[in-house]
Amino acid sequence: MTEQNKAGISRLRLAGHSYTQIAEIMHLSRNTVKSVCQRYGFQPEVTLEIEKESGVCQNCGMRIIQPQGRKHRSFCSDACRRAWWKAHRDSGKKKTAILLRCAFCGHMFEDYTRNHRKYCCHACYVQDRFRKREADDGHAV
Repeated sequence: MTEQNKAGISRLRLAGHSYTQIAEIMHLSRNTVKSVCQRYGFQPEVTLEIEKESGVCQNCGMRIIQPQGRKHRSFCSDACRRAWWKAHRDSGKKKTAILLRCAFCGHMFEDYTRNHRKYCCHACYVQDRFRKREADDGHAV
């Protein structure tokens, strides 16, 4: 690692770039960039949007004590994290997502390819399942 590389990493990190962004710009490994930043204490001066709301759970609003030197916590517990993601399923970054059409309502929704979902929500699944059964029973002789 040359002094020029360290200076470049320092400059980019202090400007608020992530390890991945710096690695792509400087054509280095992400782990190398991370190691250099941690070893020399390069921290971003620009506060990230997540850190602006630090200290409060995104789901319940309860105050969170952020552990020193550890990853930022957005939720007070695993239960809150699961509840928030259940309610905000479309908020995530789905790199391998595909666009699907709901078998009941025809609404378009995104989902991962490995899930093999046919319905946009549980209500559509229930409606489609019981609607077919009632229609079959009505036509029977």
